[in-house]
Amino acid sequence: MRTDPRQLHGEAFDVVVIGAGIQGAAIARDAAARGARALLVDAGDVASGAGLGSSSLVHGGLADLRRGRWSRVRASSRERELLLRTAPHLVRPLPMLAPVFDDGAASALQLQLAAWCYGRAVRLSTLPRPRRVTAREALAAFPGLRSAGLRSAVELFDARTQPARLTVANVRDAVEQGAVFCSYTRAAASRPTGVRLLAGEAEVDVRCRVLFNAAGPAVDPVRRALGVDAEDLVRVARSRHAVLPARPGEVALCALQPDGRTQFVVPHDGGTLCTVSGPDAGAGEQSPPRGAAHDDVLRALGDLLEPAPTRRDLQFSYSDWRVQPARRDLARGRRYAERVVEERVACGRLYSVLGGALTTHRAVAERAVAAALGGRLASPTRRRPLPGGVGPREVDDPLWWRHGGLVADVRGIGGGASLEPLCEHRPFLACELVYAVQVEGAQTFCDAMLRRLVHVCGPCLESSCLRRALAVFERAGGHVDDASAALAAVHDEVAQLRGQLEGRQAETS
Repeated sequence: MRTDPRQLHGEAFDVVVIGAGIQGAAIARDAAARGARALLVDAGDVASGAGLGSSSLVHGGLADLRRGRWSRVRASSRERELLLRTAPHLVRPLPMLAPVFDDGAASALQLQLAAWCYGRAVRLSTLPRPRRVTAREALAAFPGLRSAGLRSAVELFDARTQPARLTVANVRDAVEQGAVFCSYTRAAASRPTGVRLLAGEAEVDVRCRVLFNAAGPAVDPVRRALGVDAEDLVRVARSRHAVLPARPGEVALCALQPDGRTQFVVPHDGGTLCTVSGPDAGAGEQSPPRGAAHDDVLRALGDLLEPAPTRRDLQFSYSDWRVQPARRDLARGRRYAERVVEERVACGRLYSVLGGALTTHRAVAERAVAAALGGRLASPTRRRPLPGGVGPREVDDPLWWRHGGLVADVRGIGGGASLEPLCEHRPFLACELVYAVQVEGAQTFCDAMLRRLVHVCGPCLESSCLRRALAVFERAGGHVDDASAALAAVHDEVAQLRGQLEGRQAETS
């Protein structure tokens, strides 16, 4: 899946996409699907800025409905439906309860009206329509929901995914359609004939006239590197995530808070992901969640769960840095949360993506590529399945939910020993690690463990388990200069995600 960028010096491309997050991956995929020669580069790995940093929800726009953004609700619900069809192994339906409390932000009448409006907006969805349920039914569906002051709830359906796996699938499909992907390659400068890339110590010049800047929080630094001298286009806002122990069932919770934020409790295999999202402007630089952030999430969960979780219950934590337009005039009247801004650079045109909604990534790419390259708006990606999206739906096989119709390919790689579990603490098989290296473009051990074998609690950090996985990685062809450094890199990256969780847990012991 990955190409050595040094092989590309002097080559010509129709489109160069900077940033292999979900937006950049979708743009490269759309351009390739239209027959354009696309190059996708990232300063790190696929989804390296958001491998774990997301609520994992593919939603129909309930939060937008709260703000009266009807067009966004319709667009989100339509894209959610496409993903359920084209990537059924990666995007699965999620039943969800929105409880009504006596002391809550929304009354029963308000939520009932919202449910009716939501049902109208997503009326063509194959998912069940929203309905009101009693307090007793809500407690039966979600044991542990706070019973004090619970009046009723609204049951609705959304969907969830693993964002890193969905991003990898988009990159794979782009490459299968002729795109070129280079990780650990950054855009250094714009030249009259194209763009200069840096890959380690190597300088690589490629020819192009159209650039897409989908670098997320680094959108403005990339613009400056390419010669744009203008005010910043983006700011970042943070959603905090905490992982509690796994719980039975698949029902999630969605709660509207009085301060305008939205809280989600989403069950995953191996843990329960809890998110508080809303207005929280960052300084433009990613940083791990600190103690106050953990306390904020726990306080919010205490209003929703019974008994209230404590610091000792936290299994993992991280932050999701969402890119938003820096000024209101850049976002006003938009059908989607993202906006694409066109600017001139030395080689031609630069299109910067201001935003990154997971649900509508395909539609935004479709509109952006059509505007940049011309031609019809409708893209082949509307119907084209993502890798693994066709074949028998073996829903009882956990491996199917990670690889879909490619399960046989995954099991058949690496020989019989690779069918053994990597370790007892995570669900992954050794063959999945081999597949990550030989097929899915994992260049480093961190790439494989954090962005291919994705788990809600991160990779297993037991020393014996990590060393066993590193041995499999090397046998699969993964390059390791220093085994100790490779193991330390995994610990370091997880520590950055976790922030001060371990220290604050120790304070209570």
